[in-house]
Amino acid sequence: MDPIFEVAEYRISPQLFEVLPTFIVNMIPGVVEKCSTNDGEIISCVSGETSQIHHHFELVTKNIYPVQFHAVALSIFASLVAPFGGFLASAIKRAYGIKDFDSMIPGHGGVMDRMDCQLLMALCVWVYYNTFIRMGSLSVPKVVYLYNLLSPQEQAQFMKAVRTSRNFDDFV
Repeated sequence: MDPIFEVAEYRISPQLFEVLPTFIVNMIPGVVEKCSTNDGEIISCVSGETSQIHHHFELVTKNIYPVQFHAVALSIFASLVAPFGGFLASAIKRAYGIKDFDSMIPGHGGVMDRMDCQLLMALCVWVYYNTFIRMGSLSVPKVVYLYNLLSPQEQAQFMKAVRTSRNFDDFV
């Protein structure tokens, strides 16, 4: 099964909470405030404890499918970026002095004008998918190419690791 459809646990980066005001961070369910003690140990903060100093906020999400995380990320990105696809298409039409894109599909200029934002979003979704979601694939030519990029010492280390891995002699 594709790992994007399996339940996972995410640790949200503490740096995300540094840009938000503390009162907003405290309203987010599941966020835990971490404090440092006089010993330098980092623990969950105890309210009213004067020996603790705020260190960072932490959020661990459990029982979330990665596809849900990617859907939220893409929807936020789309709501912010999609309007610029329309602006880009309008700039292109102005530059060429045309009213709409009906010359691409005669009689369907209005439909094409409604699809302006989709042109930019298609590119952005493709980049997002290939960067964050798609699993890398290996082939024999790709492994050989990558092996040839290694220095002689790294090649020797690689071959030693391959020989010591699971039953290498069975494959030779």
